[in-house]
Amino acid sequence: MSKAVAAGDPWLVLGLVATFVGFGFKIAAFPFHMWVPDTYEAATTPFVAWLSVAPKAAGFVALFRVYFEGVGPDAAAWGPIAAGFATLTIVGGNLMALPQQNTKRLLAYSGIAHIGYMLVGIAAASASGTAMALFYLVAYVFGNMGAFLVVEALARSERSEHVSAFRGLAQRSPLLALAMLLFLLSLGGIPFVAGFWAKLYVFWAAAQRGLYWLVLVGAVLTVVALFYYLLIARQMYIEAPETAGRVRVDPTLALSLVLCVLGVVIVGLYPKPIVMAALRVAAPLF
Repeated sequence: MSKAVAAGDPWLVLGLVATFVGFGFKIAAFPFHMWVPDTYEAATTPFVAWLSVAPKAAGFVALFRVYFEGVGPDAAAWGPIAAGFATLTIVGGNLMALPQQNTKRLLAYSGIAHIGYMLVGIAAASASGTAMALFYLVAYVFGNMGAFLVVEALARSERSEHVSAFRGLAQRSPLLALAMLLFLLSLGGIPFVAGFWAKLYVFWAAAQRGLYWLVLVGAVLTVVALFYYLLIARQMYIEAPETAGRVRVDPTLALSLVLCVLGVVIVGLYPKPIVMAALRVAAPLF
């Protein structure tokens, strides 16, 4: 396949472009993201928690296999295309998340932005870039799934998925509020939880390939993302609760939340084992 790409076989290039568009729809990259917000808002939250991470992880793994293992040394030619999609996805996802008041729609657009950050690793077209995109997937699984599970706990208690449902959560259920805060900090890339290392490493991989402009775009939009993440934190810790009483969390949901919290914290404090494993997986592709 790589020889055909190098020779400029137009049909193969067209097929690879079409395949890339298909993967873009699968992972919800901009502008193929339109199905995500409505789907997330309408579907049940536990299903959305799974949908927000598992299919996207599978899509990225398939993307790596096709464009790095399949295409071979000529895969670097797709770096500029991936960088363009990464930029559009980061900007579009974060800006569209700003006005959202439904928490699931907010997390949907937030997830689109995170896909953009993972595409930064692909744009680097290197072993370290691919490895750090894989590491980002691990950090994203714990942070994003955990946030959706907190939304589910509140939805069962308050019958609402609006951002205002988080008002005074720290007073009513301090441990649940702390868990959500950790998930938000991880998604926002604040030290020293899993998401911080994920963003730092993909930016570092891009900088090694000279994509400083892409790193700058990602860093600026990370600050924008903090606005809507901290908006939820403000509701939990500053606003007064609308209702009294503890938020009840059933044992299965509580166990899932504990596992997500442990993932965010442990990977944040000690990321090296997963980073080294990701590097070992990515090395044979280059």
